[in-house]
Amino acid sequence: MTDVNNPNIVNEGGEVWPEGDLPSQGFGARETLMPGTDEFTLPANIAQLWGTVDIKDGNPRSKTHGQTVRRNQLKFDKNNPLVIASGPHAGQTMTASFSSNPRPRGKADDEKTPWVSDLAYLLDIGIGDHSRPATPDGLKAAINKYAGRTIRIEHGLSAHCRPDKVRYIIVATPPPAGSPVGTPSSEKTIADPTGVKGCGDDSQKRADGKGKKGRWYTNDFKDPETGDFMDSIECECGAVLRGFPSVERFAPPLGTPTK
Repeated sequence: MTDVNNPNIVNEGGEVWPEGDLPSQGFGARETLMPGTDEFTLPANIAQLWGTVDIKDGNPRSKTHGQTVRRNQLKFDKNNPLVIASGPHAGQTMTASFSSNPRPRGKADDEKTPWVSDLAYLLDIGIGDHSRPATPDGLKAAINKYAGRTIRIEHGLSAHCRPDKVRYIIVATPPPAGSPVGTPSSEKTIADPTGVKGCGDDSQKRADGKGKKGRWYTNDFKDPETGDFMDSIECECGAVLRGFPSVERFAPPLGTPTK
């Protein structure tokens, strides 16, 4: 039916529902960036990506040890991601965030262990700028100068079996009605209909003793038979976890002399 006052406008015809389950949201499954070392282009305007994060100072040699301190944070989100510049994965993106909060780069209880922030590694190793600014504003200004340039990053996969989220499980689905005899069942991933949540617990170790319960890292996604990486794994509690691309370390710019 048309609107007599606006004859060129017609009423919407209503929702058109597909048969069976609704398709995946977001135009289908996205390709997972597999572990490797790639050259990424920094966003053209880094200055707008800065924020702050409040973190408890864990450095026993710091004057603010044990206190909550405000650190600078540089966040590359889905609207301003890191973009692979060249190679077979050119155009693929990765999100990440780095802070100026120093972390132990060795045993935390060793007084000789250096405490260095991720942003310091980004500037010194990833960009190759060895100016080592001493103030938070100086570090921000130094990194901002390199907007739009490329940096090399070694990246992997990680996953967290969240105790506050309903887990996803794999279930078998029978073949469609009318399928030839002998057609095998297929599998799909669904939210656990019983409402059981993930098993993550940072205070406990995984059953294999290789990390915190519910935390999974790059080597966990490697197929022991083929050596290839998988984009998802099954947690010890039965949850299906999709790998999330994550930064493992910054690599020096190509052409940098080795020490």
